[in-house]
Amino acid sequence: MICYIGCIIDILRQQFNKTRTLFDFLKDWTTAMTVVFIIAMSVLNLLLVDYLAPQKNADKNFLAENSAYFGAAAVEGGNPIDSELRGDGQETKFIIVDSASILNANNPLSNALPTREGLIIYKVQKGDNLSRIAANFGISLNTIFWANENLKPTLLQPGQEILILPVTGILHQVRDGETLESIAVNYNIAVDKILSANPNFNPVKFSAGSTIIIPNSKPASRSSLVSAANLPNFPGYFAIPTTGWNWGQLHYNNAVDIANACGTPTYASAEGLVVEESSYGWNQGYGKYILIEHPNGVKTKYSHTGKNEVLVGDYVVKGDLIGYIGNTGNTHGPTGCHLHFEVIGARNPFAK
Repeated sequence: MICYIGCIIDILRQQFNKTRTLFDFLKDWTTAMTVVFIIAMSVLNLLLVDYLAPQKNADKNFLAENSAYFGAAAVEGGNPIDSELRGDGQETKFIIVDSASILNANNPLSNALPTREGLIIYKVQKGDNLSRIAANFGISLNTIFWANENLKPTLLQPGQEILILPVTGILHQVRDGETLESIAVNYNIAVDKILSANPNFNPVKFSAGSTIIIPNSKPASRSSLVSAANLPNFPGYFAIPTTGWNWGQLHYNNAVDIANACGTPTYASAEGLVVEESSYGWNQGYGKYILIEHPNGVKTKYSHTGKNEVLVGDYVVKGDLIGYIGNTGNTHGPTGCHLHFEVIGARNPFAK
């Protein structure tokens, strides 16, 4: 019996030694894996730091170099126009920013979309006011007002688009017979200064209806503009091109705005040939547009359309459907939906 009990004790002792060896093995394996994991994470952390450091430093340098322009963000609920900032008498400042920097969501100007004409379309953010927007872009407050007709500072809404010039000045719309030299004379400015503010200037596209930036200038007085009274009149020749509210206020480029819901049909004001049509792009603020040349030599332009139903080369008669009212290009207001109807070469019969 004693011998039997001794054998059992020996067997149990052997099993215990085997179990303790297994526990020691598992313990050593877990320790080894923990050490490997820590080493791997340390290497990964070093790689990430080396990868992200250049971009972080670049962002810091960009903001530091332009801190005078970016400043503090506009305070939500603040005054629509800061009293300490005025449009007149401000020194013209330039911000040289490439498209990639503007479109970087981490930059203060991430809501700014550059156009091929050298302009910037800025989307208003919550808490913005016009004076701070002007300061961020280094331009005068008046420059924003002059480039955005009918802009109401007290009705600024998030998501609203504002046209921004790269320098303090105005956006001049070229009229029939004007040349770069004659425009320079009218604004008392050197031609080379105009060209400097318009690096994408293309002489081929310089024609009536195109726009050009005039730096450090104010809108020309009405006396320097071509008087509509000197243009020929064609009573009954043109029909109103759409339904809606005709504001009747004559623009500098002999146009009126007719407001109605987007999607309202637009018709040819008189018979003629479609000589220009654009279904995309900013187009100097016109957005989508149609240009018709009539047999009497006069042209009519239908701008800010949402959709065009004609193409270049189509011949239309008075009352033909040519498109629909939209809010493309440089438009303002709660919806921006309206038709910009322009008459080139004759009086606009719908001006009040």
